[in-house]
Amino acid sequence: MRLCFICNEYPPVRQGGIGSVTRTLARALVEAGHQVRVIGLSDENESAPCLEYDAGVQVWRLKHPSLHLAWIRSRYLLYRTVKDWVRSGLIDLVEAPDYEGIVAGWPMLPIPVIVRMHGSVGYFALEMGKRPRTTTFFLERASLWRANFYCSCSRYTADRTARLFRLRGSEITVLHNPVTTTASISVPLRAEAKVVFGGTLTPKKGVTSLVRGWPLVVRACPNAELHIFGKDGRTDSGQKMKDFLISSLPAEIRNTVYFHGHVEHAALRSAFRTASVAVFPSYSEAFALAPMEAMSEACPTIYSRRASATELIENGKNGLLVDPDDHQEIAGAIVSVLRNRNLATALGVAGRECIEKRFSLSALLQKNIDFYVKCLRSYRASFRERTPASSRAIAGS
Repeated sequence: MRLCFICNEYPPVRQGGIGSVTRTLARALVEAGHQVRVIGLSDENESAPCLEYDAGVQVWRLKHPSLHLAWIRSRYLLYRTVKDWVRSGLIDLVEAPDYEGIVAGWPMLPIPVIVRMHGSVGYFALEMGKRPRTTTFFLERASLWRANFYCSCSRYTADRTARLFRLRGSEITVLHNPVTTTASISVPLRAEAKVVFGGTLTPKKGVTSLVRGWPLVVRACPNAELHIFGKDGRTDSGQKMKDFLISSLPAEIRNTVYFHGHVEHAALRSAFRTASVAVFPSYSEAFALAPMEAMSEACPTIYSRRASATELIENGKNGLLVDPDDHQEIAGAIVSVLRNRNLATALGVAGRECIEKRFSLSALLQKNIDFYVKCLRSYRASFRERTPASSRAIAGS
């Protein structure tokens, strides 16, 4: 197959989950013998090249100026580029994320357009009890209504998105995010009381609840250290989150908390590999990569019980689930892992086994390929039935 992914976050651009998932899947598809192109929009000041080859993946970045309404022209140029590739027979299908509604308004093409639900702006606004910008909401809805097929990173996200955007009767295939796994784990390298959080410092990630409960952890485990990885964000009032978190800590324990900022992906995986426990008390996720990556490193993992968490963790068996609103419960879960080495080992081993069996790249790659093949066959059959030969030629030109 000749596949095209639309992704504005493909590394080395500072990416979130969409960029990481796209890269993991694109590289694996190339290794499996398929051709993959990735195209996205990037800021004109972005240092990443306009065209590069990443492990056989062709990555195209359309630079656009940071001017008012410039995004409209940039989106049109992206569509025209994809349409030219279709006309030249370079791609068989195109996949886009639901985030920001990138395929809104696209005319019919002789290839299928798939939207993968990673969690749209509207979705996360609903989860956090907020209202998305009207323009963004309508773009995302138009993009979803334009799609020929859907897949989602979790059943929870699929159901919530379908209700929010009124995708009545639509079939949504669940394809959980895949993660890469390492060949072996060096358990003796784990630190004694190293707690790791990974994620952008925003209220959505629950980092404020974690820091609020941290004094309770230090009281029970005086040698505990909290290592926070992720780019700085802002509180709901606009204050820099890092500054807010530091100010909320008692002065006598501020030296137990370390802020590492945004780091390369390999550095975060290394932190999970040496941590005593990883903690992610999120208020909202689609299907977060960070807890999965911690589990893949056999790191005991504490996660939020909200959203799609139960699709990943069975509480008490391969991880622990906590209420992000309850900082005492978060602290108690951390202390229980730090104080009980048998529990920590059992959770780490079970977590890694879960990832290898259900969420590793080897477990999920073929499911993605089968989904693409199904979409291609279905679309080609319906396209021939409903479109005269002359119109097919126009659609591809």
